[in-house]
Amino acid sequence: MQAHLTAFNIQEVVFKPLLDLNADWEAAYAKALDPNKGTVDVADKNRARNALEKAVRAFVKAFLLYSPFVSDKDRDEMQIPIHDTKPTSVSPPTTFPEYSVDTSIPSQLTVGFWDAESKRRGKPKGVHGAEIRWELRESAPAKAEDLINSDFTTRTPHTLVFTGDKQGQRVYFCLRWENSKGEKGPWGAIMSAVIP
Repeated sequence: MQAHLTAFNIQEVVFKPLLDLNADWEAAYAKALDPNKGTVDVADKNRARNALEKAVRAFVKAFLLYSPFVSDKDRDEMQIPIHDTKPTSVSPPTTFPEYSVDTSIPSQLTVGFWDAESKRRGKPKGVHGAEIRWELRESAPAKAEDLINSDFTTRTPHTLVFTGDKQGQRVYFCLRWENSKGEKGPWGAIMSAVIP
């Protein structure tokens, strides 16, 4: 054990609390194995185990998981997960959001959206959020870029609140996904709703 501590550049004083917690757990475990044990003995064993596990996890994270003194081979032998040091690439979105507009609250339009390839609410994997283009206008735009207002949201639903004088006016919408690098997917269909 001392050879490993030296190789991993870990001082014995850092490791000693784990040895003490392990000794506490072994003693509590031995009492819990006794046929005459009580509920207090079992509770003591569980507390000792939880304290040891918590300390071991903290020790592994602080001194083994990312330490330059511990090789991937060492981590593999200790069954510690080896983390990839290369960032995972995120592809631009290839699908678009479908959505519905809730008009049940006066002067509000609540846009709930989901991926066109899924009936589940929310974003597809790798997507950071949705851009919502919208505008109050009398006729449908030729394309999404013609809509002058833009909101970005990472959660569904997204609510637009209007003043009372806008009630009865039509709002046109279009949505597209965006990943964490700002890369955008294709626009969905342009739809409209009347402000209640």
